[in-house]
Amino acid sequence: MSDKINLLYTRKRSGNVSFAEEKSVNKYFNVLKALSKTSLGCAYIADLKTRKLEFISGNPLLFSGLGAAEVEKMGYSFFRKYTKKEDLEILKKVSTNGLKFFECLSPEEKKAHTITYDFHVKSANSVDVLVNHKITPIEICDQGEISKIVCVVSYSLSRTAGNIRVISNTSDSYWKYNLFTGKWTEECKITLKIREIEIIRLYLQGLTIEEIAEQLFVSPSTIKFHRSKLFERIGVKNIIEAISYVISNNLI
Repeated sequence: MSDKINLLYTRKRSGNVSFAEEKSVNKYFNVLKALSKTSLGCAYIADLKTRKLEFISGNPLLFSGLGAAEVEKMGYSFFRKYTKKEDLEILKKVSTNGLKFFECLSPEEKKAHTITYDFHVKSANSVDVLVNHKITPIEICDQGEISKIVCVVSYSLSRTAGNIRVISNTSDSYWKYNLFTGKWTEECKITLKIREIEIIRLYLQGLTIEEIAEQLFVSPSTIKFHRSKLFERIGVKNIIEAISYVISNNLI
């Protein structure tokens, strides 16, 4: 479906599209806009060949307070201007080493992988905002190169910028990029146990340890035991970090 929409959108930009087709494209993007209003994040589509942003769903807080039309007009120059100076190297690595990672994948595999990373966007009225970008290829040209990507933008759940990784729901492992060595390392995904999933879900509902214990018909000490084991396995120090890790890695 995404390939068809991209074709229609390209034809619309060139003026070579029928009224019925234009209505179909507008309906598709209106759905994306509506979905963006129900979350803190947003999405954009980018053409890697022209370096233009073809669609932005909204949320100016993630784009230095600028509106979608302003950012779309600026294209990639937005990131050069509004990314924190210290984090520009992260974007450079993503556009070079990050996209090179996809070169060894087949066209279908490219679309099944996502590169995720964090960087600071400068803010005129507040502190710099640490955002997360998740980029997934959606269109591959005849030569096998990525021509268009969709990016989901959200507030980062990490403490620092960087964290460049390539992930896929079709794989039990992920690849992590080291900014200092310039090398990728493969790491196995952590699989949560049923009890750990139950505890995290109840924490997300705002329940206390005592309330979670009551829901699961166990003692509070049992909940604390499972929680501490989870902290140890994923390398975090508290439940906030644990929730951030679980969400960032799509573990539930």
